[in-house]
Amino acid sequence: MKDINYFIEKLILTDLEKKYTTDEIQNVAKYFCDLFDKLSRMYIVENNNKRELSEIEKFLFMYINVTSKVKDHDDISTSHDIIGSILTNKAVCQGYTSIMQFICDELSIPFLYKTTEGPFGAHGNFQVIVEDISGVEHCLHCDSFLDAPENENDTITFNATLISANDMNNYHNHQDPSSEFLFWELAVTDTDLEDKKAALESLSIIEQFRGDDLEDAINNHYESLKEQIIHLNKFFKCEIGTLETRQDILKAYQIMKNYYSKANISIEREKLYNIIRQIYISYNISILNMNSDEAIKNAEETINEQIENTQRKHREKWVK
Repeated sequence: MKDINYFIEKLILTDLEKKYTTDEIQNVAKYFCDLFDKLSRMYIVENNNKRELSEIEKFLFMYINVTSKVKDHDDISTSHDIIGSILTNKAVCQGYTSIMQFICDELSIPFLYKTTEGPFGAHGNFQVIVEDISGVEHCLHCDSFLDAPENENDTITFNATLISANDMNNYHNHQDPSSEFLFWELAVTDTDLEDKKAALESLSIIEQFRGDDLEDAINNHYESLKEQIIHLNKFFKCEIGTLETRQDILKAYQIMKNYYSKANISIEREKLYNIIRQIYISYNISILNMNSDEAIKNAEETINEQIENTQRKHREKWVK
């Protein structure tokens, strides 16, 4: 179990502007100590036997805790970072995503900070690769800001919890795919390697208009793809080999595309709700010391209210 000093040192590295006091950083470090301590004491009861939480259960326990912070519609500067969001118990998209990135790093869960573009500018959300109880990997998207409560009397929702690429790119306000990677758009289509190669080795309309040299443009296309692959593979961790030639770059792209296609497995909403229900029961028993009947009753009331809120907000805001 990591102590408070470990988290203090790690938080100091995130607060490069040094705008928070020692006491404030210490309070946030204590928050993480308490959170990870609770996680370490939790267990799931199945067939009268106790077991540790699976990776997806650990992730969802943390997601529920982080997402329970109220949205900060005033968009004050402290709501953009880990320390400020935890101190105020309010956050904007960047705050939620930064906290989840911090947590996933501790849990060794692959995490990709994404930026999508919407009508009001850049918006932070993320992807994770998590294993379910059967050991199946899922590469899925989340957006804590969408799921967070509107006010202190509201409940969290699960419209943007571990969903597919298409769903994440079509939620309310019509967010567009990540501006960082064309990969996401191509990975879920039938674009084959020859089509990709043809696109890389041709001039765009803008490049034609500018009169760019064909060979220079092609070199730039491959160099750009190479940089994207290197950055993206910090998340995927595929064996892509060297990227010395154009063929190497195309091969690496195909390896990652194949990996993503296999890991892009959605989780049924009912299955997700059941996992969360079990997390609430586990928390009630192992942390709050409720008896089994009381724990189940309390968990049912909590998850049912959240599901109802999820469905209501889906009807009001979610756009397919």
